[in-house]
Amino acid sequence: EKLRALAQRIIPCGFVTAAAEMQRQQDIITITTGSTALDELLQGGIETGSLTEIFGEFRTGKTQLCHTLCVTCQLPTEQGGGEGKAMYIDTEGCFRPKNLVAIANRFGVNEEQVLENVVYARAQNSESQ
Repeated sequence: EKLRALAQRIIPCGFVTAAAEMQRQQDIITITTGSTALDELLQGGIETGSLTEIFGEFRTGKTQLCHTLCVTCQLPTEQGGGEGKAMYIDTEGCFRPKNLVAIANRFGVNEEQVLENVVYARAQNSESQ
């Protein structure tokens, strides 16, 4: 309930003017996945302002992609980032800060700053998800 109320406050549901919708769409930033091929398939990367569900078979790179997005969202916009922060909700216990450090080094980003800009929560059950 709390998450739903917060989401509705951030992203109100209902009617808006065409001008407001145009502005919302212009404000969308596309975050690179770190993979040129995947970015191409996604028409530029992952869009901000929405939730993106990532699913697939075991050991196909879902967790690696999420860790990478935690770093790339912090990159300057000229490098495909959003100059922002990340929220990681872990439903399977796979979050590894050391992976963020390695990815930060790959992108030439300060690892301490990357770690400070990612907030993490472990969802223990469907109620906390």
